[in-house]
Amino acid sequence: MKTVNIPVYLAVRAIQRGNKGTFLLTIMIVALSFVLMVFMPSLTAGLTGAYNQQVSDYQYADLIIEPDDDNQVLSDTHMLVRTIERTPGIAATSSHMIVSTSLESDKKILSRGVVAIIPSDEERVTKTFGKITEGRYLSDGDTDVILLGSVLAGHDDEKKDKMESLGGVHAGDSLKVTFQNGIVRKMTVAGIFETGSISADNEAFITQKEMESVLGPTDKSSLILIRSSGAETLAQTKIRLMEFGIRDDIKTVTEKGEGIIGDALKSFSLLNSIMLVFSLVIASIVIFIVVYINTTHQRRQIGILKAIGIPERDIIRDYLVQVAVIYGCGALCGVALFTCLSEYFRAFPLQFPAGAVYPVFDLTVLLPSLMVLGFVSLIAGFIPAKQATSEDILDLVNR
Repeated sequence: MKTVNIPVYLAVRAIQRGNKGTFLLTIMIVALSFVLMVFMPSLTAGLTGAYNQQVSDYQYADLIIEPDDDNQVLSDTHMLVRTIERTPGIAATSSHMIVSTSLESDKKILSRGVVAIIPSDEERVTKTFGKITEGRYLSDGDTDVILLGSVLAGHDDEKKDKMESLGGVHAGDSLKVTFQNGIVRKMTVAGIFETGSISADNEAFITQKEMESVLGPTDKSSLILIRSSGAETLAQTKIRLMEFGIRDDIKTVTEKGEGIIGDALKSFSLLNSIMLVFSLVIASIVIFIVVYINTTHQRRQIGILKAIGIPERDIIRDYLVQVAVIYGCGALCGVALFTCLSEYFRAFPLQFPAGAVYPVFDLTVLLPSLMVLGFVSLIAGFIPAKQATSEDILDLVNR
């Protein structure tokens, strides 16, 4: 019991007699170091989550079936869709057929792949129908009409365009659409949608009925979107689809999203590592300096403690307790500060192409960061304390 009480007593007395400003400043530096360590990983997690959610809502639903490497399209789509819909855990499906076209407005001509859909099926798997800003959504029986994303439609002022566009097309305008077989159709823009995703808003949709009137009936598709019922995880649903005989390439929305933004996530991971290293270095240096200054100013006191029989290990533990108090207060302040930042950005999120993004309070990020920062803090406090207590008593007392 004695070896525990003495270091705690000495540490409490040292903190009480020490400079309160220095003590509080050190706590704030530890707190800020912690925030730096967790902010970027948490923001990356928020960005990834927002992107995956956006991809799920407006582009690929929960799972996607694509042709394998040996095929360009999915054959026997109707049979494939029936098999998928019989699989437990599947709520809805929608087949997409991408058709090569040339879109011509009064201002621009663009070569673009137009997506042929059955609108009633599409409404069950994506939320694009709820993002119409002009005009209306498509109906299953529509012909000679087309639905455009806001990025593809563009602005009247081309300086506002994020990508190459049709130069400011609006609902009710006419487009000349040239299909891959050479047939030309004059099509009316039924509506404009805006989801906030650049890739989703750069798409154009026509009905499957319109496609078949131009290219003839077909039982092929470029991909099939699947919305799960949520009874199982997407990975489990993917395995179940394979068990029901689906041999084409099946991807979850997370796998599809990571494939699209993989390079960006790698860059963020590199930034996270850099921030982590700098934060740990700053925190360890500050704690080292504080403990070193304390031991330097208290050399005579350390010599006296050794002279009256206080074990060297208890003197070292005294400084480690001081460091633990500084780290504990700093960690609590850091968590509180990070929580405040998270709530602020939740109320006023950062705007990314993936949508509204805010840091995610994730224990799998916070706990390892707290452990690493605590370990580094103790090491930074142990080294100068060990150096001071290892000197001879007379050298300590006479300086």
